[in-house]
Amino acid sequence: MAVDFPVVEHLALEIERIVHGGRALASAPDGRRVLVAGAIPGERVLVAAERKRGVWMGDVLQVIEGSPDRVEGPEHPGLDMGHVAYERQLELKRDVVLDGWRRAHQGEAPALDLAGVVPSPEVWGYRATIQPAVADRERGDDVRLGYRRMGSHEVVPLADDPTANAACRRGWHAALGVALPRGVREVVLRGNDDGEVLVALVAETATKDLLAVAHDLVRAGAHGVVGAPYDPRGRFRGGAERLAGARSIRQPYGDVTLTLTATSFAQPNPGAAHGLYRTLAEWAPSARHALDLFAGSGVIGMHLAPRCERVTALEIDRGSVDRGRRDADEAGIVGFEIFRSDVRDLKVADDVDLVAVDPPRAGLSAGVRDALHASRAQHLLYVSCDVATWSRDVADLTRRGWHVERVRAFDFQPHTHHVELLSSLVRGADDVRASRRPSAAPRGDG
Repeated sequence: MAVDFPVVEHLALEIERIVHGGRALASAPDGRRVLVAGAIPGERVLVAAERKRGVWMGDVLQVIEGSPDRVEGPEHPGLDMGHVAYERQLELKRDVVLDGWRRAHQGEAPALDLAGVVPSPEVWGYRATIQPAVADRERGDDVRLGYRRMGSHEVVPLADDPTANAACRRGWHAALGVALPRGVREVVLRGNDDGEVLVALVAETATKDLLAVAHDLVRAGAHGVVGAPYDPRGRFRGGAERLAGARSIRQPYGDVTLTLTATSFAQPNPGAAHGLYRTLAEWAPSARHALDLFAGSGVIGMHLAPRCERVTALEIDRGSVDRGRRDADEAGIVGFEIFRSDVRDLKVADDVDLVAVDPPRAGLSAGVRDALHASRAQHLLYVSCDVATWSRDVADLTRRGWHVERVRAFDFQPHTHHVELLSSLVRGADDVRASRRPSAAPRGDG
């Protein structure tokens, strides 16, 4: 029986620009468009290319004519812009935002006033949470941690993670120094500015079989350890169980201090997040009632509270809601309430005049955009970690009468293609009235 193997072609290509997702775009001599990993615009490179799911994808084999911005990349396989000098990384990320904006409008896009990307305060050692995988090993082999290659299950072992903060690096070396059971697949580390680190052991091993190593980790300096069942569909789908030590640590984000567990979500770069949250609070207008959607523990809502008579935060995760209530009470934040709610059922109260959203990478669903447009709110603060879905959502809202007042991009993850966006949208009273007429047809995703 014949087996079809992928056809790999070697192509010499001129690199045009970086596109969303971190790859660079180039045109082959026959007109084919190729997405290339590891290249910089302006370079000429030799690429090994193959067709995957209808798209030509390539990896750099040789740099024929290099960019002056090319640097020696780190071993970490997840740092897809690690071969680019940092100042150029920021320029390329701005270009990607502008390109996404133009594409979302599918024609003549309105001008977007976007200054340079705000750099991370720390270019290395900035991450407060990391999720290394355990490299394959035979019985008796030492434990090695690392990260998977893009699109592969292969783990590249590393001596350390150069993006991790001091607490997470301490946790990394503690994990290497204990006898991790062979069923442990990943080690999730969360460390704060005080040097405390929480550990989550994601394992196929029964939780009771992790108790001994959990206590070893606490003796080695971990602040607390939980166990979580491994699930190939995603991390922590089956919850987590405390094994040893403390359940949580505290970490400032902007002007708010949050309680965090090993499994909870928070921005991975607190230093960069300080700037975004404080800018958001500065941009926020005074409001009678602000609504904070996809709230997590309510960090955005807490930053809005000093400017609003009332803030309602909505979050689907029960643990985040409980922590948010405790943190707000401890900080003495007045007028802030957080509730467990699914935004898919969103109905915006008539007295809400300001909405803030920080959705997951998939962005705002058509239903949420419809609910925002049908509301009486005149101000929207949109925080996004994904250029493509932010561009789609904002383009949809601007077609309905919203106006982009300000946009600022922040670099939360140096040496990767990721960029964080903060935008302020406004609309006038006439646009609000028009949105509530029965004839105003909502727009979907298309």
